[in-house]
Amino acid sequence: MPTITLKLFASLAKIAPENIGGEIRTVPIQAGDTITSIADRENLSHKTLHLVILNGTYIDKDKRDSTLLKDGDTLSLWPPVVGG
Repeated sequence: MPTITLKLFASLAKIAPENIGGEIRTVPIQAGDTITSIADRENLSHKTLHLVILNGTYIDKDKRDSTLLKDGDTLSLWPPVVGG
Protein backbone atom coordinates (compact mmCIF):
# COMPACT_ATOMS: atom_id res chain seq x y z
CA MET A 1 0.00 0.00 0.00
CA PRO A 2 1.43 3.42 -0.93
CA THR A 3 2.04 5.82 1.95
CA ILE A 4 3.22 9.35 2.64
CA THR A 5 4.86 10.87 5.69
CA LEU A 6 2.54 13.48 7.22
CA LYS A 7 4.13 16.07 9.51
CA LEU A 8 1.83 18.29 11.57
CA PHE A 9 3.26 21.28 13.41
CA ALA A 10 2.21 23.82 16.08
CA SER A 11 -1.49 23.57 16.97
CA LEU A 12 -2.08 20.86 14.35
CA ALA A 13 0.09 18.41 16.30
CA LYS A 14 -1.22 16.54 19.30
CA ILE A 15 0.14 17.97 22.54
CA ALA A 16 2.33 15.24 23.98
CA PRO A 17 6.01 15.02 24.99
CA GLU A 18 6.84 12.81 22.00
CA ASN A 19 5.39 15.45 19.65
CA ILE A 20 7.35 18.48 20.90
CA GLY A 21 8.84 19.07 17.43
CA GLY A 22 5.60 18.15 15.63
CA GLU A 23 3.60 15.03 14.99
CA ILE A 24 5.01 12.71 12.34
CA ARG A 25 3.12 9.71 11.05
CA THR A 26 2.71 7.46 8.04
CA VAL A 27 -0.58 7.82 6.18
CA PRO A 28 -1.88 5.48 3.45
CA ILE A 29 -2.83 7.13 0.16
CA GLN A 30 -5.03 6.11 -2.72
CA ALA A 31 -4.67 6.82 -6.43
CA GLY A 32 -5.74 10.39 -7.10
CA ASP A 33 -5.16 11.66 -3.56
CA THR A 34 -4.27 15.36 -3.32
CA ILE A 35 -3.18 17.59 -0.47
CA THR A 36 -6.81 18.63 -0.03
CA SER A 37 -8.11 15.06 0.07
CA ILE A 38 -5.58 14.10 2.75
CA ALA A 39 -6.46 17.20 4.80
CA ASP A 40 -10.14 16.25 4.53
CA ARG A 41 -9.47 12.64 5.52
CA GLU A 42 -7.43 13.82 8.51
CA ASN A 43 -10.23 16.23 9.54
CA LEU A 44 -8.04 19.31 9.08
CA SER A 45 -9.93 22.48 8.23
CA HIS A 46 -8.59 24.23 5.15
CA LYS A 47 -8.61 27.45 7.18
CA THR A 48 -6.06 25.91 9.56
CA LEU A 49 -3.59 25.13 6.76
CA HIS A 50 -1.37 28.14 6.22
CA LEU A 51 2.00 26.73 5.22
CA VAL A 52 1.99 23.55 3.11
CA ILE A 53 5.31 22.00 2.11
CA LEU A 54 5.51 18.93 -0.16
CA ASN A 55 8.97 17.35 -0.38
CA GLY A 56 10.59 20.65 0.57
CA THR A 57 8.56 22.81 -1.86
CA TYR A 58 5.89 25.33 -0.84
CA ILE A 59 2.48 24.59 -2.40
CA ASP A 60 0.21 27.60 -3.05
CA LYS A 61 -3.43 27.43 -1.93
CA ASP A 62 -4.63 27.36 -5.55
CA LYS A 63 -2.58 24.21 -6.30
CA ARG A 64 -3.52 22.11 -3.26
CA ASP A 65 -6.61 20.63 -4.94
CA SER A 66 -4.67 19.53 -8.00
CA THR A 67 -1.30 18.45 -6.60
CA LEU A 68 -1.28 14.65 -6.67
CA LEU A 69 0.53 12.75 -3.96
CA LYS A 70 2.71 9.74 -4.63
CA ASP A 71 4.23 6.95 -2.58
CA GLY A 72 7.07 8.19 -0.41
CA ASP A 73 6.12 11.90 -0.42
CA THR A 74 6.56 14.01 2.72
CA LEU A 75 3.74 16.48 3.41
CA SER A 76 4.34 19.07 6.13
CA LEU A 77 1.53 21.30 7.41
CA TRP A 78 1.53 24.41 9.63
CA PRO A 79 -1.39 26.54 10.85
CA PRO A 80 -1.30 30.33 10.82
CA VAL A 81 1.02 31.38 13.64
CA VAL A 82 0.48 34.56 15.64
CA GLY A 83 2.66 36.12 18.27
CA GLY A 84 6.25 36.86 18.76
